[in-house]
Amino acid sequence: METYFSTKRILLSLCVLAFLLQSCNKAIKTNADELELVSLPDGSIALLNSDSSISYDEGFEERAITQTGEVFYIVEKGAVPFTVTTEYGMVEVLGTEFNVKATVESLEVEVEKGVVQLKTSQVVKDVKRGQKAFVKDVKKGVEMGKAEFKHQHWTKQLSKDLRALKKELKKGGKQLQKESRKFGKQLKKELKKIG
Repeated sequence: METYFSTKRILLSLCVLAFLLQSCNKAIKTNADELELVSLPDGSIALLNSDSSISYDEGFEERAITQTGEVFYIVEKGAVPFTVTTEYGMVEVLGTEFNVKATVESLEVEVEKGVVQLKTSQVVKDVKRGQKAFVKDVKKGVEMGKAEFKHQHWTKQLSKDLRALKKELKKGGKQLQKESRKFGKQLKKELKKIG
């Protein structure tokens, strides 16, 4: 009887701990037809392509992200390295701009500004501005090449969508301002009639 209650108490404690750990994490996922811009707590930016996800600790003290899919990062400089972990390896930087594409079959890193360090279970490789690193089979190592910057196509689309949204909000704001002035004038007229 005592073993049953201690096992139950341990399981309950583990469930509470798992809930607390899970509730401290922030996860963002995009669907097949959406892109998303995420402002991270340290001032860095993550632009998620479709069918992509990131998760990180809400406090973001360790500046660590777990990623699937494709994400372009604009990293603010900081004393603590910024790390992106994928199924195939980890990318570490202090401050730069780079794209990480992580699929079930491979990992691809392209650097637009600065230098990043790609770490797999087999090798550590520096990837510099204008370079691309590709990992398909961890045992074969990292293939290096010239960056193609294909991510610029979808990041430009996201930027275009954000500008259009800003325009709509501004237009809506002007319309709201015009309507509130009209309402204010009508209200003044009504108050004069009463008073």
